Amino acid sequence: MKAVIVSGGASPSMELIKNELEEPCFLICADSGANHLYKYKIVPDYLIGDFDSIDEEVFDYFAKKGCIIERYPKEKDYTDTELALLKAKELKVSKVIFLGCTGSRLDHTLSNLGLLLKCLTLKLEACIKDNNNIINMINCSTEIIGETNSNFSLLAYNEPVVDLTIYGAKYNLNSYYLKVGDGLTVSNEFLKNKVKITFKSGTLLVIRSVD
Repeated sequence: MKAVIVSGGASPSMELIKNELEEPCFLICADSGANHLYKYKIVPDYLIGDFDSIDEEVFDYFAKKGCIIERYPKEKDYTDTELALLKAKELKVSKVIFLGCTGSRLDHTLSNLGLLLKCLTLKLEACIKDNNNIINMINCSTEIIGETNSNFSLLAYNEPVVDLTIYGAKYNLNSYYLKVGDGLTVSNEFLKNKVKITFKSGTLLVIRSVD
């Protein structure tokens, strides 16, 4: 079972939301993420947050629709999106998709990237999706999937990545020490639909993007 968490950043498209709802899931809104769903008249299972940014009309609409509402004080130790993640963990999901988690508020975007690291710690498969990007975080060797000639970038997160090797990409790499802030592995391309990534230690942000 997975959880789809919709936060209050850039609005995800109807297509993106509906694609994620094709399989059974819990749909959780973090505060003003509900404004996005209201446009499409999609009712979440849970509405969570301090509700300082949700439209009053939207809140009333979902309250009348029987959505489970969990209100928190404005002064709290967690962001609304992190509270939604904690709810997903409580629901014993194995996978989390974050929508509406990028946008004009860079502080919120960076905080939400940190939630991918928290998901690694919680042993939850997770990614952030918007209309142009799929972002996930890995701490062990893996294969990534993408369309031929599409773009992907790798960024060291929180710590250097030791002996990074990339196979099957336009720009392969062998046993590279990737430091935080190093841009060498930005804007690579899939030659086919799979790229193999191996490394000994560290944490990588994997970003697959379309313009």
